[in-house]
Amino acid sequence: MVDPNDVIQEAYCRIAGLASVDHIRNPAAYFHRTAHAVATDIMRRSGIISFTSMTENEWLNVMDREPLADRAVAADQDLKRVNGLLAELSDTCRQAIELRRIEGVSQREAAERLGVSEDVIRNHLVRGVQKVLKAIAAQDAQAHGDGQETVEQKAEAIGTPRSL
Repeated sequence: MVDPNDVIQEAYCRIAGLASVDHIRNPAAYFHRTAHAVATDIMRRSGIISFTSMTENEWLNVMDREPLADRAVAADQDLKRVNGLLAELSDTCRQAIELRRIEGVSQREAAERLGVSEDVIRNHLVRGVQKVLKAIAAQDAQAHGDGQETVEQKAEAIGTPRSL
C-alpha cells in the first residue's frame, strides 16, 4: 500500500532538490507529475506493479482513457473559476443555472423547485450565463494584456443572443 503522505513528502523533497525551478511553467501540473513518478517508484520497489516487456506493436494497442495531468489540473482550475463566478450571481440565478445546466432538469421542473415561473428561469439562465461568460472574457483579456477595445469586442460577441 502506498501512503499518500509519503508520496507528497517525497515529491516536495524532489522538487526542493532541484537546482532551479525556472523551467517550471505550471507548478501544479509539475507537482502532480512528480507525485505520480514518486508513487510509481514506490510501487515498483515494493513489487506492487509487475513490469513485463512489450513489443512496440503491443504498446500501440494500449489505451489510457484518463486525461493528461496538465489537462486535469487545467480543468479543475476552470471549474473553480466558474464556480467562483457563479457564486457572485444572485441565489435564484445561480440555482437556475445549476438546475438547468448542471443537473439537467427541465425548465418546468426548475421553475417548480424554485417556486418561480418558467419565464423567470429562462431570463435568469440567459442573463446569468452572459454575466459569467463576460467575466471570463474580461479575466482572459486582462491576463493576456488585451486592450479595452478587445475586451469590449469579446463582451459584445458574448452578449449576442444564442439558444440556451
